[in-house]
Amino acid sequence: KDKKDKKDKKDKKDKKEIKVDTAQEGSAKKQKSEKIAAGGDKLKEGGEVSAEQLDDNGKPRRRSPRLIATMPSAAPPSLALEPAPEPTNDSKIGAVMSAAEYRKQHSITSDEPLPDPLQAFSDAPFDAKVHSLFSKLGFTQPSPVQAQSWPIAFTGRDVIAIAKTGSGKTLGFLMPAFDMILKKPPIKQGQGPLALVMAPTRELAQQINVEADKFGRAVGIKVACVYGGAPKGPQIGELSRGKPALLIGTPGRINDLLSLDRPAVTNLNTCGFLVLDEADRMLDMGFQPQIEQVMERMPKERQTLFYTATWPKEVRSLASAYLKDAAKISIGGGADKLVANKAITQAFRETDEASKEEVLVGALKEMQTGGRAIVFCNTKARCEELAWSARSKIGSGTCALHGDKDQWQREKALQQFTNGSCPVMFATDVAARGLDVKGVTLVVNFDMGDVESYVHRIGRTGRAGSTGESLTLWTYKDRKLAADMAKLLREAGQAVPDFIESAAARGGRGGKGGKGGKGGKGGGRG
Repeated sequence: KDKKDKKDKKDKKDKKEIKVDTAQEGSAKKQKSEKIAAGGDKLKEGGEVSAEQLDDNGKPRRRSPRLIATMPSAAPPSLALEPAPEPTNDSKIGAVMSAAEYRKQHSITSDEPLPDPLQAFSDAPFDAKVHSLFSKLGFTQPSPVQAQSWPIAFTGRDVIAIAKTGSGKTLGFLMPAFDMILKKPPIKQGQGPLALVMAPTRELAQQINVEADKFGRAVGIKVACVYGGAPKGPQIGELSRGKPALLIGTPGRINDLLSLDRPAVTNLNTCGFLVLDEADRMLDMGFQPQIEQVMERMPKERQTLFYTATWPKEVRSLASAYLKDAAKISIGGGADKLVANKAITQAFRETDEASKEEVLVGALKEMQTGGRAIVFCNTKARCEELAWSARSKIGSGTCALHGDKDQWQREKALQQFTNGSCPVMFATDVAARGLDVKGVTLVVNFDMGDVESYVHRIGRTGRAGSTGESLTLWTYKDRKLAADMAKLLREAGQAVPDFIESAAARGGRGGKGGKGGKGGKGGGRG
C-alpha cells in the first residue's frame, strides 16, 4: 500500500512539471510572436525593418556585405510633367497679375504670342524634391526669364532668351535639361551625355556646375564639368567612368576631349539638348569655329536654348543657322540695345590718370562693412599692381583675377573673395561675365572699356533681386563714349553727370577733366 501511494504522488508530480513546461513553452512562443509582430508594426510606423527581415528571435537578420553591395539602388525620382501641388500663400504673392500685366511690368516682349508665364514655382512641373529644395533655399517666385522661358522650353521648342546678366538664366535652362534627362533611360556604358551646356569662361562653367550639381543631386542626375587651364586626366576619368548625363564646359576643352579616340573619351551621339550660355560673349572671344564643330557632332534633331545679353548681327546669324522655329523673348527691353540693370546705382567721378588710385582708395574705404568690391582694369599688369599697393592702403585683403593666372591661382582668388578673406578683387574682363558671387556690393571701373563691357562689368552686382552700386573713374580719354553712355544712363533711369552730358553734346570733344574733379549731376562719390 505504501509503495502504491508513493507511485501515485510521483505520477502527479510529473504531470504538474509537464504542465508547467508546456505553459512556459507557450509563453516563450507568444513572446517570439509578439516580437515579430512588433517588428512588422515598426515597419508600418517608421519604415525601419520588415517582418521578413527579422529572425526567429525578433532581431534583424544579418546580411552579407557582398549581398548588400550588389543590391540594386533605388530609382531616381521622376520629373514627369504632373499636376503641380496647390500653391502656398507665399507662392501666390505677386502671382495674381494677368499674363499681359506681368509681361508689361517685367518688359517681356516677343515677335509672337507666348504661353502664360509661370508666376509661382508651384505652377512649374517639377519633381516634389525640386520644389522642396526651392523652398529650403527661400525661392518663392521665378525670375522673369525663368517664368517666361520655362513654359516654352518644356514643350521641346528652341528658345532664344535675351536678358541682362544676373537675371536667373542658369536655372532657366537647367530645369528643362533635367526634365528631358529624367524622361530618358539610364546612361549605358560607352554612351555620352544627354545634355550639353557651353559657356565662354571656366569661371562661368564652374559656377553653372555648382548649381547643376546642387539640383541634380536632388533628382539623381550626374553632372560633369570640363574646361581649359586644368589637367585633362581627371576630366577624362570623370567622363569615361562617371557616365554623366549633363556635361558643362568651355568650347575649346569640349572639342579637345571629343577628338580623343585612342580610346574615345565620350561622344555626343545621343545628346539631344544644347545650351549656349552668353552666346554673344563666346562669339566675342572667337569661339564660333569650336561651337560649330561641337554642333556638327550632335544629332540634327535636338532642342537648343540660346541665352545672350545682347543681340548683335553676329549672334543673330549664329542663331538663325543652328536653331529651328525658335521662340525669341526679350527680358527688360534688351533685344536690340544694351540695357543696364536698373537695380544698380551708377556713379561717376571725373578725374585724371594721376589721381585715379587716390580716388579708388577713398571709395574702397567707404565701402560698407561686410561688403565686397570688384575693381575692373584693362590690363593684367595694372590688376597686379593695384592689388599689391591697395592692400596696405585700405587695410583689408585683396586678390587679382586675370588670364595670366594658373587655374589653381584663379580658384584660390575666387575662394578668398567668396569667403571674405579678400573682399576686394582686381580683375580684367575675364571675370566680367558669368562671375556670380553673392554679396558683391560695389563694382569700380578703374579703367573704362567700351559701353558693352561697362554693362557686363557692373552686372556683377545687383543680382538676383539685390541692389548694388557702381563707380566709374571717368577721364578725358573716355569722352568718345559720352553719347552712348548718356543714352544708357537715361534708359536705366539714372542721372547723367554734367561732364558726360557736356561731352556728349560736343560730340565727344569735351574739355580735359581736372585733378580730382566732381561727381557731376547725381554722379559724385566721395
